[in-house]
Amino acid sequence: MQSKLVPKLSIALIALVIFISMPLTASAQTIKTTRATTTTTADSNTSKAVAIERSKELGQEVDKLLSTNQPLTLTAKSAIAIDYQTGQVLYAKNINESLPTASMSKLLTLYVTLKYIKEGKIHWDDKVKINKALHDLSVDHNYANVKLRLGHSYTIRQLYQTAIYSENAATMALGYGVAGSTQKFALLMRKEAKKIGITDAKIYTACGLTNGEVGSLGFKGVSADAENKLSARDMALLAMKILKYYPDILKTTSANTTKFDGQTMLNWNWMIKGRSQELPDIKVDGLKTGTSDTAKACFTGTAVKNGHRIITVVMGVPNSGQYDPARFIQTRKLMKYVYAKYHYVKLSHGQTVKNATNGRNTGKIKVENGKDDTVDLAVSTTQGVWLTKNQKLNIKDIKSTGEYADGSSVDAGFDKGDKIATAKVSNVKYMKGVSPRIDLIANHDGDKPNIFVRAWRWIASLF
Repeated sequence: MQSKLVPKLSIALIALVIFISMPLTASAQTIKTTRATTTTTADSNTSKAVAIERSKELGQEVDKLLSTNQPLTLTAKSAIAIDYQTGQVLYAKNINESLPTASMSKLLTLYVTLKYIKEGKIHWDDKVKINKALHDLSVDHNYANVKLRLGHSYTIRQLYQTAIYSENAATMALGYGVAGSTQKFALLMRKEAKKIGITDAKIYTACGLTNGEVGSLGFKGVSADAENKLSARDMALLAMKILKYYPDILKTTSANTTKFDGQTMLNWNWMIKGRSQELPDIKVDGLKTGTSDTAKACFTGTAVKNGHRIITVVMGVPNSGQYDPARFIQTRKLMKYVYAKYHYVKLSHGQTVKNATNGRNTGKIKVENGKDDTVDLAVSTTQGVWLTKNQKLNIKDIKSTGEYADGSSVDAGFDKGDKIATAKVSNVKYMKGVSPRIDLIANHDGDKPNIFVRAWRWIASLF
């Protein structure tokens, strides 16, 4: 009996242990999960608290500068801030000097790629086969972060997305997809840059590495040290064009991660939502970083606050490596400064000059041979002007333009809404390469007088 009872007791004891252990184990797992969730939440709250406090302190520094009429000093070789639509300059430091751009060069690559897709010359699902030179570059850990499989084909869309996330070999592969070779693509980049007003750029590679660093993908007979160089003004102008024609790029540049061939790539922009250099009161959603020994740390950014977007560029920021946030620290200062210094004045389509300036400017132009001697002018296209806190909007230097132009006057015969003049906003600067003038339209018809009025005027002119 005892021998039969022992196994039964053993089985019962084992079952009891299992039964007791199950809820205990589940409880332990619940506690572990709860602790992990609590820790994650605490870390997130801490990061937000740090960001808020940091933004507050930076705001106080900027307010002090502005209240004492002191300029903003940035630790960068060059920097610029502009309105993303008009190119109005909101901050400038050495903006015309061509400097190494490193991976910021990829913005030009992306612009050309998007342009060719829009024109139907290439398509998102076109494929590029990876040759040995591209593969070798992709596995060189000094220059790459994802591997391209030798002999494998990737779509233009796949390569485009990795270019935004700074993959050098994939960016060079785009050159094959767009122009047939990396060298031909670099020449195409130069050509397209000139079309948008960038005349002094030096372009050798699609990715921003030096001519020598890309090996056989570079130009023969050109120095190995040859590298891409553009000015801060060039980069700002390029960003303007991208946001104007291809605004959907922000969907990719604002994402923290992307997937490529089973690998997860992390965005190098640490100012986007959820990252360590985020500004709680200013939404940064693009665009491109760049880092090299010669370029130092660079960043072309774009941000929105209260519905008003700006573009910023900082170049040549001293740094201790690619994980140094120096470029973002300088960009934070620049963005906070711009939004604190200026207020945005909206000029709406059809708004008269007199109304926009609160009567400071009459906004009239003389009409030759018209039923009326003058015509009221109105804003042609909705746009904005950034003014300092105490600055008043003034519109000056009104000139006739178009088919009705007649020196400082316009000829009669135009209709309401016809563009007949241009003007400048007082004490406002615009970037070279964009028009410093705003278009003005007629606020009412400019009819010619009937034959009797014209005859009477002719007789009166004789005396």
